[in-house]
Amino acid sequence: MSRTTESGQGRIGLVVAIAVVGAAIFLAVKFVPVRIEAYEFRDFIEQECRYAAVHTDDAAVAKRILEKAKELEIPLKKKDLRVERTVREMIITAAYEKPIDLKVTTYVYKFDVKQRAPLF
Repeated sequence: MSRTTESGQGRIGLVVAIAVVGAAIFLAVKFVPVRIEAYEFRDFIEQECRYAAVHTDDAAVAKRILEKAKELEIPLKKKDLRVERTVREMIITAAYEKPIDLKVTTYVYKFDVKQRAPLF
């Protein structure tokens, strides 16, 4: 079999594969940091909620949460954070939206968490 009859389809497949891998890397670079920030923020809220029995000032809890959001560059507004203490439990609710620029479009990452912890 002669090599002169081959049509070069292997090169097209390679170009398509490189484009797909490149797109996957681009998306990972855009999404992974936002997800890591969200997980870290969720853990911080959970920790604040668990130790609410020690912290009796709800305004101070809200302030620490807002400071952590600012530190992580999370666009959380004071109106989107609710710290509520009942007789039996502490409830912290936070929600925000963070736009992610994907060059051709903008994806809006929506974060919504509600943590509950018993007060002892």
